[in-house]
Amino acid sequence: MKNFLTQNFRYIIYGVIAILGFYLISVLMNPKTDMNELDKYKLDQLNQSIKDITETQKKLDSTIQNYNQELLKIDSTISLVKNQKTIIKEYYKEKGEEIDGMTITQLDSLFHKRYKY
Repeated sequence: MKNFLTQNFRYIIYGVIAILGFYLISVLMNPKTDMNELDKYKLDQLNQSIKDITETQKKLDSTIQNYNQELLKIDSTISLVKNQKTIIKEYYKEKGEEIDGMTITQLDSLFHKRYKY
């Protein structure tokens, strides 16, 4: 037996190295799929955080939609006021032009009607 080991020592070492090499390759190619409890807990916490963020985002989206509707109402009110402002400006421009063409007696009677003095 001693002679066999001494004569074939090199081949035995090559065989052991080859077996260890195949073992290492198989371990590296097939990663561990088991998760420990801490990793599972962390994943559950992350999932819960994602759900909370999603719910918050939905609430914010609905709030934004409400604000957009209010903005549309305000925009329509502003455009209505702009139109009324233009109409009033034209009315007083016409009245100013009428006053320019009036005589003193017509102007006096206009002020008398307007301010009731």
